[in-house]
Parts: sequence; structure tokens; C-alpha cells
Amino acid sequence: MVPSADRVVSLAPSGDNPPLAQRIPALLAEMDAEHREVLESVAALAVVPPTQFAAAYGALVAQIEQGFREEEKMMDAIGYSEIRAHRRDHAELLALLHRLRPYLEDGNAPLADIVMGMIPAMLVRHMAGMDQALALALRMQGGAAERH
Repeated sequence: MVPSADRVVSLAPSGDNPPLAQRIPALLAEMDAEHREVLESVAALAVVPPTQFAAAYGALVAQIEQGFREEEKMMDAIGYSEIRAHRRDHAELLALLHRLRPYLEDGNAPLADIVMGMIPAMLVRHMAGMDQALALALRMQGGAAERH
């Protein structure tokens, strides 16, 4: 379940786009939707036949990477003060996910079970910590712009 391009909220200013502060509610909604889609994809991975697990896992990792890229664009756009720590968390999560991939492609069933137990916890930790802090910063950015 890869996010569709028609739901991507542009961060770049243009003649058609309102200022960033006015787009923050849409950005927050997009981040929430992306989180739901990733968690739905993780749940779907749990019922994938073993012969298709590696391919489905690869698609999930690509989906997570795309979501992280979108988050990083948001952080850049607002000058997020915790961008380095947030990017580091993205890099650490992706490094682990990529490190597991060759073993899963070799059909390591016990590792697939471990991965299924680990991924939801890793993603929820990131979403509940790092992404909640980013959402708060986005809300504050929007509120500060409204006061000016």
C-alpha cells in the first residue's frame, strides 16, 4: 500500500499554493494518513505467504523511505531545530531495515517472525516520539504565523 501521488502536499511555494503556515493543517493530515498507511502495510505483511514476504518487505521499506523523505522536506521547510536527531533516527531505522533484507530474501523464516514482532514497535516509537515532536513544531509554526 504505497501512498498515492495525488495526496502529496507540496511544500514549495508557487502561485497556486498558499503560504506554508496555511498549509500546515494539510501537512499534518498528510503525515497522519501516511502513518496509517504504513501501519496498515505492516499489518498486511503479517499475512503475506512466506514465498512473497521478501518482496512485500521490500515494498514496505520503500514506502517507509518515501514517508521519511516527505517528513524531511517538512522539517527543512519550517527550519525544524531537531532535524539532525530526527534524520539520525530515520537513518538508523532504515539501516536496520536494509540490513535485514538479504536474509529475508534468502527465505529466513525465523527472522521474518522476528521482523514482524519488531517493526511495529520501532515505527510506533518513532511516530510517538519524533513525529509527535515534529507535529507540535508544525502546529507552533502555524500558530506563530497566524499571530503575525
